[in-house]
Amino acid sequence: MRKMLAPKTHSRKYSPSKSSTWLNCPLSTLLNDGSSQETNPQAEFGTQCHDLGAALISKSLDLANYDDKTKSIQDVIKELDMYSEEMQEIADGYADFVIQAIEFERKRSDDEPLIVIEQHLDMDFDEDAGGTLDCGIISSVDGGTLTVIDLKTGRGVVNAFDSETGQFNSQLGIYALYFYKAFKDIYPVKKVRIIIYQPVINNTNEYEMPIEKLLEFEANVLLPAVERTKVDTPEAKVGKYCRYCAGKAICAKRAETNLEVIKEVKKPATTLTDAEIELFLPNLDELIQFAEDIKEFALKKAMNGHKWSNYKLVQSKGSRKIADEDSVVKVCEASGIDPYAPRKVAGITELTKRIGKEKINELIGPYITMQSGSIVLVPKTDSREEVTIIEEGDINKC
Repeated sequence: MRKMLAPKTHSRKYSPSKSSTWLNCPLSTLLNDGSSQETNPQAEFGTQCHDLGAALISKSLDLANYDDKTKSIQDVIKELDMYSEEMQEIADGYADFVIQAIEFERKRSDDEPLIVIEQHLDMDFDEDAGGTLDCGIISSVDGGTLTVIDLKTGRGVVNAFDSETGQFNSQLGIYALYFYKAFKDIYPVKKVRIIIYQPVINNTNEYEMPIEKLLEFEANVLLPAVERTKVDTPEAKVGKYCRYCAGKAICAKRAETNLEVIKEVKKPATTLTDAEIELFLPNLDELIQFAEDIKEFALKKAMNGHKWSNYKLVQSKGSRKIADEDSVVKVCEASGIDPYAPRKVAGITELTKRIGKEKINELIGPYITMQSGSIVLVPKTDSREEVTIIEEGDINKC
């Protein structure tokens, strides 16, 4: 079995993780050049989950790190300043999932598969292109099967295939493409599997395709998109992917598009018509997000010393906080007052952590009920069953 563990490196302009943006909007590559990129706690938590997961996998499979001396799990944990029980649970689950996937390929393969963990991949379409593959496997199954596994630690649903657009996940597609290119002279590939492992919302899904489809993606989507970014004045295109762009708050095209939505509504005599309201509805999420992005951008600039002409920084309303809990307990108990908050049963998520996913239903399943979710307004193309209002205040399902 050929096994490799490589150091993680991050690209800037043409990062696969940002591919949904730059494949669609050529201008975004100028705004995402890396000069103003900021990390955030959620992203850093995800990075550290990957580091711990990779260490667990490498220990289990005895992978070789060609650049650094292999560290013990405890030494890795000491370097994780965001380490928690949740991180350990995510990393353990990810490691188990990857190891099971590897064993699945081994049992069906004639030869030992190639395995790479946290493998940096160079991408030949630009010198500032590259990324780190979480896990890659190439086996001899079905004439050559290439598998890419990606760990996601966020709560937004990520899919290997988007049924709405009919496209596979471009980030995983690019990883699969350049993993294939790196080893195609040694390992033949006929089939490609891309897998999303997203444990925080129990979302695991995959998509399978022939290698020809991946190569068509390179020729018809990837390379033409890259060429569109390299013209003198790259075009800006607005879409859902704008939220991932570093220039989301200052992009003139995004501002223009959102203002056009408002201009479409004619000035009413008194109230908006149903048609005008329905004109707003599909665009409200983007309008609200754009407004929030501008507010966040303006605040960050002010916090960094920028002076806005008509705005200033002030202290928001403060809140009271107990500074010495031990003293409060002593004083209250001396006065015959219970200083402690009432005890309450932990939530299902916390109980699942304590009891375990395997035993949760057995122990407390009979005492768990499913409550109806809140009612939301969605397009009629949504697959969920419609809720009908019979009379005001009376709600029934069709």
